[in-house]
Amino acid sequence: MKAVRFTGPKELKYEDVEKPHINSDEVLVKVKAVGICGSDMELYSGEHPYIKKELTRYPLIPGHEWSGIIEEVGLDVKGLKIGDRVTSDVSLGCGECLMCKKGRYNLCPNRIVVGSYKNKDGAFAEHIKVPSKNIYKIPDTMSFEEGSMIESAATCSYGIMRINMDYGSTVLVIGDGPIGQLAMQCAKSAGASKVYLVGSWEEKMNIAKSTGADAVLNYKKDDILKEINKLTEGEGVDVVIESSGNPITFNQSLNAVKPGGKVLLLSIYTSSEFMSEINSIVAKDLDVYGALGSPNAFGPTIDLMESGRINVKPLITHNYPLKNAKEAIEMIENKKECRIKAVLIP
Repeated sequence: MKAVRFTGPKELKYEDVEKPHINSDEVLVKVKAVGICGSDMELYSGEHPYIKKELTRYPLIPGHEWSGIIEEVGLDVKGLKIGDRVTSDVSLGCGECLMCKKGRYNLCPNRIVVGSYKNKDGAFAEHIKVPSKNIYKIPDTMSFEEGSMIESAATCSYGIMRINMDYGSTVLVIGDGPIGQLAMQCAKSAGASKVYLVGSWEEKMNIAKSTGADAVLNYKKDDILKEINKLTEGEGVDVVIESSGNPITFNQSLNAVKPGGKVLLLSIYTSSEFMSEINSIVAKDLDVYGALGSPNAFGPTIDLMESGRINVKPLITHNYPLKNAKEAIEMIENKKECRIKAVLIP
């Protein structure tokens, strides 16, 4: 089959590789669409923590945001058949450890991660194999491009589920990329009364307004903390969702949230060590949450997308054939075009 492999930092090859052979508990899927994630870009550049810690090595087939059609079913697989339209979990747990038994398979010490951790080949390819227990069917009414966005939306859904957000909360989302946009929609779906989004691209912020943001703030033009104080009459917001991975915005989160509030981190910071206004967490009695992956969130996310409560269509701004992956990656690197999500089509 054809696949895109990262063979070293800033090195990419579109080439023939062996088609996967499935085990009795797996399915083989023909990939119909796969999104390019920020973590894929970090794998490409060599800046991803997994690469730096040698938990993932080159060469690697990346890609964990995907959808496709089942082509082959293992002998022990139940409830799935050839022709089913599907996607899958990203974190694949062993199913036997304590974390897996608690349902927190994203923290399984034996896990592999599609398209990255421990070199589990991903979906920048014509085919991918996945354990059947990690497969989810997608509705016929959903395009494959939309299906490739399920994982991103499920990551945001998991974050909202994790913080147990109070109904009627006010929420600030920092970041206008795919995760920020989807976190805004998920917060609205979960009962937030007002959601404010911070970004810089006018086109992206217009999309956010069209999909439910109550106000958008441009960090290049606006004093964010001053504007939040105006919008909340000096109280601050109940919840801040930080999706940009910027140390500066982490500290902004601590300042923008009200005493007793919650801060959700949906980003990986390229620098794990930075100056933080840590005393604000103590002085404000804050809850700060990290969220890894999307365990147990695919089902409800697919339902919300099917119902229209989460709308990913406006977020798919670019579409490339798989063979043009290098062109797509260079477009993202150059940051000259307004882009939210670029999707590859094998």
